[in-house]
Amino acid sequence: MEPLLECPQCHARAMDLHDYESMIVVTARHALFGLRCPHCGSRASSMHPIPADMQDEVLYAAVEVGAGMGLNG
Repeated sequence: MEPLLECPQCHARAMDLHDYESMIVVTARHALFGLRCPHCGSRASSMHPIPADMQDEVLYAAVEVGAGMGLNG
């Protein structure tokens, strides 16, 4: 199931976390996602758990830039 969010402007439930424009990883499991509504074009940000199918990619990127994400190593 895709994590679809409701647009705060037009209320279409069509904003997919996978289509983020920006992501600020706050913890190893949560991020602030910057999204654009595919219906009205408005921008929104929302704090959510990182979808399970994206967690390996986020961890890899964190390792590449030395972010750590609270991991010891």
